[in-house]
Amino acid sequence: MLKIVSMMLAVAGSLLAAGEGRDCSVATLKGTYGTIVTGTRPSGPPPAPLEQMIAVALTHFDGQGRSTGTDNIHGSISGAATDRPATGTYTIKEDCSGTMTLLIAGAPPLELRVVVVDKGKAFHGVVMSPASVMVTFNGRRI
Repeated sequence: MLKIVSMMLAVAGSLLAAGEGRDCSVATLKGTYGTIVTGTRPSGPPPAPLEQMIAVALTHFDGQGRSTGTDNIHGSISGAATDRPATGTYTIKEDCSGTMTLLIAGAPPLELRVVVVDKGKAFHGVVMSPASVMVTFNGRRI
């Protein structure tokens, strides 16, 4: 009996995984997304202290691996920076994980890791580099 239940659970898990639509590609992330960003970052050039920061961003993904957008950010020490333009590139693997590189004038390039969820309607991510930037973000198609 235990063997049958275990097999049924394994089959059910496989069907659920297959039904989640984990067939992703760069085309899965397409359209305009609103994103909330939170974390810590340097408040200026070294040896500046770290600061807490919050931000919102509006980003357009073209479905071919390129992105454009703007963000509005507020640091607890550095204050606000509004309407900063950004450009980037992204890759999305079949398992819906991916990478992004984000370029914002006056800032070092940001290397990001993301997971696309809900068939491309949303994504979650973290900043991986520079190491002093400890930031998470969540975006949703609008």
